[in-house]
Amino acid sequence: MTNADPLTVWDEAAQDLLSLLHDLSEEEWGRPALPGWTVRDVLAHLTHLESEAAGFEQPAGGRVVVEPARNQPMPIEVTRAGVAARRDRSAEELLTELERACAVRREALASADLSDPKAPALGLAGELGWDMRTWLRNRPIDLWVHEQDIRRATGRPMTTATTGAAHVAGVMTAAFPAALRKLPAGTSVVAHVSGPQGRVLTARVGEDGRAAPFDPEDGAEVEAVVLEMSDETWLLLTGGRLAPADADVAVTGDADVAAQVLGRLNVTP
Repeated sequence: MTNADPLTVWDEAAQDLLSLLHDLSEEEWGRPALPGWTVRDVLAHLTHLESEAAGFEQPAGGRVVVEPARNQPMPIEVTRAGVAARRDRSAEELLTELERACAVRREALASADLSDPKAPALGLAGELGWDMRTWLRNRPIDLWVHEQDIRRATGRPMTTATTGAAHVAGVMTAAFPAALRKLPAGTSVVAHVSGPQGRVLTARVGEDGRAAPFDPEDGAEVEAVVLEMSDETWLLLTGGRLAPADADVAVTGDADVAAQVLGRLNVTP
């Protein structure tokens, strides 16, 4: 997680999303946003998970039993059930449910004991095996990433100068070394990211096969593969929304290493 207050991060990401949703026209709800999902389906998905977080009773068929596992990825059958159970609801009804869930969730977070990040999360997340840290970290990611899905589906520009974007960028910065997995020891990669979430990402594979950040200014003789891209490109890659072959990335050095790293940036199920 970033160092920002988790309530502030979630609340601002939720408000940014709601502001966008209120701006959509009737025609835009039916536009394709993700494979098999329209913009309305994305709204149904977000409404489902925020209503679960708020402790709301789910519509018939909206809950499926899944074997718990510690901090497992959100099971696809869970997300599909939540969307399918809301097929008969209009976008207006879904938006009303989402707003109500966010209001209840805001109050719950404000009074919740967040001192133990390893404590079981409440509700559905806890049943799946998630702890509080994972639940608080992942909800703003889901909100911001899907906000961008809707923006792209409706011809609106991405937003990377928000609290939600900063949170996602912080999580993806920590995940960057994992993109070098299975590469030979000594492999080094430096990514220069421009834009509001601009930063320099570095990782080097040690003799133990693990990659970790390094300081490119430490004076060591390092021949690194260098990547240059915008924050939009980087975050789309980390969210699996952009194929590496279609990404606008300038590469200096070993093209094969660059292709492998770009192909492994996606850490969002």
